[in-house]
Amino acid sequence: MSDVHLGSKHSRAEEFLAFLQEFQPDSLYLVGDFIDGWKINTGWHWSTACDEIIAHLIRVSQQGTKIHYVSGNHDAFLRNPVFQAGCRATLPRFEVANEFVLETAAGWKFLITHGDLFDCVENNAQWLSKGMTVAYDACLSLNRWYHRIWQHRERNPHGVCAVLKDRVKRWIRFVSGFENKILDHAKSKDCDGVICGHIHTPDIVQGDAMWYCNTGDWVENCTGLIERHDGQLHLLRRYDDDLFLRLPAQRETVRRSFSAPSVPDNEQRELVPAGAGASSSGYAA
Repeated sequence: MSDVHLGSKHSRAEEFLAFLQEFQPDSLYLVGDFIDGWKINTGWHWSTACDEIIAHLIRVSQQGTKIHYVSGNHDAFLRNPVFQAGCRATLPRFEVANEFVLETAAGWKFLITHGDLFDCVENNAQWLSKGMTVAYDACLSLNRWYHRIWQHRERNPHGVCAVLKDRVKRWIRFVSGFENKILDHAKSKDCDGVICGHIHTPDIVQGDAMWYCNTGDWVENCTGLIERHDGQLHLLRRYDDDLFLRLPAQRETVRRSFSAPSVPDNEQRELVPAGAGASSSGYAA
């Protein structure tokens, strides 16, 4: 999961806690912006649900779950080596880094990183990003007010903002070549795909022998990516149909077929299908 933004008044902390409580994973990846450090001096909002989330994470860690924390632009303070060393000393099954490599049950490798390091706006004009965040917070507040008065309770309270942010982020992705940069980096690490967050746009996209998975967020979309026991990656989306990535059973056999000219195109597509499945009624899988 990524972009929970604990500390922001727009974080969906209660829904995120309910999501966490549905699972007892072997490993848990918090893919950046879990804590919204940008709000510490401007509008910090730490609710009881935030405390319960931290307590739950400590509890599952003590029960055997390995927690991997990827730092993002809103919690970049975690990139301080001294802070990381303190976390490891206090919580032995808690690890902080800019990126991790996840190997699935079938041997497929995914680079896990937040994504801000591949965003031209964050790297060259973070002041613009922070200014846009202030304006967007006002938009979120207006959208929630509109939802409470005019919309059905089961609909996304930030649905309008989700659409607006998706348009802005698509433009940034196009200008900066975000997906190409992050996939090239994953390829340099001998990975078959990437799992990231940052842009608040949950998706699974199949490219040329590479997969791009975005975990979404817990402000507008309420989404998370899980690896099921059968090796299938499942993107759970509260307000839309779930997405599935049905990975082939053997990584090396299929990887060889990607570069073999004798393999027909239609056979390659059958080996690496990625499509939408039926939406789950809840978060349990």
